[in-house]
Amino acid sequence: MNKPLVALSIILLMFPAFLAASANTITIQASGEVNVTADLILFNVNITEFNTDAREAFTEHKKQEAYLTSLLIEEGIEERYISANPVNISSVRRGNNVSGFETRQQVQIVLHDVTQFESMQVALIENGFVSFSGTFSSSKIDDARKEALKKAVEKARGKAELLADAAGLRITGVQNILYGSSDGYSPRLRGVSMAMEMDSSGSLLQFERTIPVRESVNIVFGTESL
Repeated sequence: MNKPLVALSIILLMFPAFLAASANTITIQASGEVNVTADLILFNVNITEFNTDAREAFTEHKKQEAYLTSLLIEEGIEERYISANPVNISSVRRGNNVSGFETRQQVQIVLHDVTQFESMQVALIENGFVSFSGTFSSSKIDDARKEALKKAVEKARGKAELLADAAGLRITGVQNILYGSSDGYSPRLRGVSMAMEMDSSGSLLQFERTIPVRESVNIVFGTESL
């Protein structure tokens, strides 16, 4: 028997054993959740202008941008809590086949004072802004994600041990962990939709809210017979 044939024979003999070993596992998917108090508002403002002349559209846009800048300075918003995309200009066609140019720019502001959200909306409306929105968020999101992830792992192990015990097995260790963050925050934090509600005091916002932060894992546990 030549060497290649011998090697092939060894592989074929080992293959069933490999399959049996890889089958001695329990795979568990589990999620953990932590609720955190909403103490921030993410205020998204869209600056947009339309004009049949590109230069005029850009000029009007810069006026709106200048007003928003002055408003943020007046409100005492620190620069680190402001992020803005570049101005985009594109040709568009509107009703009645009117062609022109439209500018777009998105600005995100992190507010720590709820009352600012109310007053700034009024100021923006009075100065021609028509597109903005807000979401609740929290300064403790990162810590909550770590805690939720830890809970997910603990829950997965608990489930694996329960299943192993019922099957006459015991857990020998972790063979693999698959994890992908369940949110898409890049710096946009996970938020809860802002609810515009009236309470008994007449305030526009009821801010006593919590945000659920969830994390999920998929863990492969090794097992052996008792």
